[in-house]
Amino acid sequence: MNQETIRGLFPVLAERAYLFSGGLAPASIPTRDAIARFTDEITFDPNDRYDRLDEDYRRAQDLFAALIGADPDEILITDSTGAGSNLAVELLDGFPGSNVVFDTLTYPSSVYPWRLAGRDIECRFVAPRDGAVHMDDLAEAVDDETIALSVSHVCHMTGFRHDLDALGTLAAEHDAALVVDAMQSAGVVQIDVHRSGVHFLACGAMKWLLGSAGVGFLYVDRRYLDRLPPRAGLSGFAYDYPSWPEGDLIPKPGADRLRLGAPPMIGLAATVPGLEILADAGMEQVENYVLDLAGYCIEALRSRGLDLFTLPDPDRRAGIVATRMEEPGRVCDLMRERGVDGWHYADMLRVDPHVFNNRADIERFLAVIDEVSNR
Repeated sequence: MNQETIRGLFPVLAERAYLFSGGLAPASIPTRDAIARFTDEITFDPNDRYDRLDEDYRRAQDLFAALIGADPDEILITDSTGAGSNLAVELLDGFPGSNVVFDTLTYPSSVYPWRLAGRDIECRFVAPRDGAVHMDDLAEAVDDETIALSVSHVCHMTGFRHDLDALGTLAAEHDAALVVDAMQSAGVVQIDVHRSGVHFLACGAMKWLLGSAGVGFLYVDRRYLDRLPPRAGLSGFAYDYPSWPEGDLIPKPGADRLRLGAPPMIGLAATVPGLEILADAGMEQVENYVLDLAGYCIEALRSRGLDLFTLPDPDRRAGIVATRMEEPGRVCDLMRERGVDGWHYADMLRVDPHVFNNRADIERFLAVIDEVSNR
């Protein structure tokens, strides 16, 4: 599948330069068709759909596992990144006096569960320097009492990207778990959780994975899958009707033991097509394309004298391009009027080119920047 073919799958691009995949990905034609099929099935033959209750669950599990270098039975489908992050904390054994290390760019949904864990665990924070979180600074904060190193792979504000291989090495040196929020990286850059030594990886489907809100993924390293689940639901246990619910509690193998109930059927129907688009394109090709397109945008903004939060080094960024801007809300409103979608916060304006975008979309964004500058 080439880029032009992928672009043709997204109707929004006929009218708009949609540059906000880091917020909410637009629906593709295959996604729209899948939702229509599901609606027809649940309307006219729900019993047949019930017989195929796990069909999209297993398909999404397989596709996402391949996307991040995991095995399908290491993947739990949740409802959000936050749900996965909380479950990771529950599966880890903290003890009074231990610590967890974050950087200050880590998304709150990866930090708050530890702060609420109630186990007298110290939360240590490492600040970035010159727009980057440095491994030396993290290494100074991690010690043999560290139970987890928890980071956002790509920062949602600045676009800074961590080196997962280096983080995995650091965590392994202290026998700590590496916990990764991949909401801004899964679906846009290559990830190999086995190679990098990641123990938990959580993300949602609604952004770069081209899927639906209400669907999330959690990768769990196999060493944590031989435990009793911290939460119990019928779907996580093997049972036979004559003896349940008084019979033995026998957890299902792999991540299935962490399941609580029926899957989010319509959300998964809307998520599988996006995962298939990424699988067909190939993550190496997706990453190379997006890094090149984002790099084109970065250089164009720098040539206009703008101060960027996002680092130019492709090894230190992904799809987010964030620039410092006066009155970014006003600029964002003008962008919307001109058919360009992005995001703003405080003194920052952000655009997020994905594999379906092209340089013409970037030029439409740059034309708005030039219009603002010339006023």
